[in-house]
Amino acid sequence: MKSIGLRMLLVVSLCLLFAGCAAKRVAYSPDSLDGQVKAGKLVQKTENFVVLFDKSSSMDDPYGKSTELTLARETTQRMVETIPDIKLTAGLRDFYNDESTLLYGMTAFDRTAFVKAMDPLQWGSGPTPMEKAIDGAALDLQGKTGNSAVIIVSDFENIPGVDDLQPAKVIPAVIRLKEKYGDKVCIYTVQIGKYPRAKELTDAIMKEGKCGAAVNADDLATQAAMDDFVKGIFLTTPAAAVPVVEEVQEAEAAAAPVALELANVHFDFDKSAIRTPDREILKGHADWLAKNKDYSLTVEGYCDERGSSEYNLALGERRAMEAKKYLVGLGVDEKRLKTISYGLERPLDPGHNEAAWAKNRRAQFVPVQNK
Repeated sequence: MKSIGLRMLLVVSLCLLFAGCAAKRVAYSPDSLDGQVKAGKLVQKTENFVVLFDKSSSMDDPYGKSTELTLARETTQRMVETIPDIKLTAGLRDFYNDESTLLYGMTAFDRTAFVKAMDPLQWGSGPTPMEKAIDGAALDLQGKTGNSAVIIVSDFENIPGVDDLQPAKVIPAVIRLKEKYGDKVCIYTVQIGKYPRAKELTDAIMKEGKCGAAVNADDLATQAAMDDFVKGIFLTTPAAAVPVVEEVQEAEAAAAPVALELANVHFDFDKSAIRTPDREILKGHADWLAKNKDYSLTVEGYCDERGSSEYNLALGERRAMEAKKYLVGLGVDEKRLKTISYGLERPLDPGHNEAAWAKNRRAQFVPVQNK
């Protein structure tokens, strides 16, 4: 991609030398997802993953108080830190200077070793052969059993006549990958920065990939958002929770369905739009409904404690309606979906801080067996 000036290279080098840019980064944790896995609320759906990391020259462009490359490193590390303790085979590839190199794997996933393998990702250089990285991932996944995820971390900058990243090369590579593995591979894109044309390329990748999600790194800045993103890649609601039954020890034993627990989706402050990481959760709910024709869902909308009761009741209703609308768009019969708002009532977390508020801004899904 486009070359970067010597001044920026010196700034980045000094920043890395003195470790000033990342000294105060907040470590992420797998605790929340681990707890849900151990409790049986979530189960593993993906067995293998490969991260494709853009190390081309445009990643040295300034972004915020640092560079795109620094944000890409931090976002990738935080994602890795958030992955729960499940059995995975993992790989890490960079791509730059007309080549793609496997830096880690394919091997049993180890957080510490994976992060250590990121050490060479210090500064960008040269062109952006993303298609070579995708073809490389196809080879990395060869012979692996189970479902796989390919996670592309890049600015996706592709100015015609200026940048070398060409959708005309990238999309055929995606098609080749899908032809080889079909629904066994899903693609996830993490855009670094705000390059406006990037969405055209990530949308095209999503269209050909047919499963996965596209997200901007800025939207993964909180632990709750990263939890949702990681959950969408690696975990799903257990099929066994569909429905669980209790045996009644009486003369004539009968089985009674127990209340099911489907994963919540969450919302940004004062917003009702469905976030990218939550789309996979809703897709899972739609799949579940397709398999369980005798169930409907009540979609409950909730808010955090800020604002008036009246305002939050209306906001909770909008959130429930947006979740319902998304499910209908996935093919769910509207007649099987009912909405209700509880506003700021019934918080999941009684705390008075952003961590608690992030949990409480949600839509919940209550399965109801049809009579």
